[in-house]
Amino acid sequence: MTFPESLADVPTPALVIDLDRLGANVLRMAEIAHRAGVALRPHWKTSKSLAVAALQSAAGAVGFTCATALEAEVLIEAGHDVFWAYPPVGAARIASAVRLAARGRLTVGVDSVAAAVALAGRAVAEGLTIPVRLDIDSGLGRTGAHPADAPGELEDIAALDGLRLEGIFTHEGQLARHGADREARRAAGIGVGRLLVEVAEAARARGVAIDVVSVGSTPGADSAPTVAGITEMRPGTYVFGDDNQRSTGAVAAEDCALTVHATVVSTQRGEPAIVDAGLKAMSGDGSARGDGRLGTRVDGPGVLALAHEEHGFLRGAGAVSLGDRVVLLPNHACGTVNMFSTAWVVSRGVIVDRWPVEARR
Repeated sequence: MTFPESLADVPTPALVIDLDRLGANVLRMAEIAHRAGVALRPHWKTSKSLAVAALQSAAGAVGFTCATALEAEVLIEAGHDVFWAYPPVGAARIASAVRLAARGRLTVGVDSVAAAVALAGRAVAEGLTIPVRLDIDSGLGRTGAHPADAPGELEDIAALDGLRLEGIFTHEGQLARHGADREARRAAGIGVGRLLVEVAEAARARGVAIDVVSVGSTPGADSAPTVAGITEMRPGTYVFGDDNQRSTGAVAAEDCALTVHATVVSTQRGEPAIVDAGLKAMSGDGSARGDGRLGTRVDGPGVLALAHEEHGFLRGAGAVSLGDRVVLLPNHACGTVNMFSTAWVVSRGVIVDRWPVEARR
């Protein structure tokens, strides 16, 4: 395959992955999991790329976490062990879960007995036994059973035909609320780990077998998995990093491996300059900095302060000229990746590959 001679020849907006930083991030998280003595099952929604999955598997990942039916299908087709950490609610998701469980190694996350009952009924009808985990709300306030109710719900789920209760899991995304206060974030992460272990022990006291106790987030990767009794960690954004993780200190600036390259397409207003990376390139994910930016320029001054579909408003960039290229660090890597069908891969500034985003939807 022939590639452009340089990134300057790549049409913009372009998604660019720094292979060296990516590789270092993969190895670093594998070492964190090894030191904690837990299994590493990265969340694949960040990259949606089988090339990235191959790097993570080679570094010791036991399988992958996913959020969508398409992600689960692509991973199953590639032969990976998959945990679908999203409630299987609705006929389409239940059908996908049953179909994929019949084809490969799939575990499904449920956050209520009602959701488990619906999945169990379809599994029995198809002659399957599907492994499941119960989602525990550890403070994010999104999905998941209340910790006090979870032991009873686990007992009910364990009694269902068609399902095999594997354990419990949580996503401690609320740790990002501590911002750059690393000690507070770490203390909160340890608290999440302890909470999950307490739920597991309470369920075991009822005679319910709990084999997997899983936590999952990049901000909590150095804390929640270190608690005795945690068996698995599921960070996702760490592979690429982004401006939100950088601004809170969860990922170092020099480790961010994903950027969007854009071109200045208008300077008629002077300030701001207009670039060709808008909402359809950067996504609409909010900034942890609290100032409304959609991305931060990393090859010079400036922030993407506003965006329309194809237009980005670059403020504070100084004297940029028509046709100049700028490099932007997105607020959130996961949403940004989903904006693109392919990513350009570079090593030391040289294009070495172009990877498809297989599970984009």
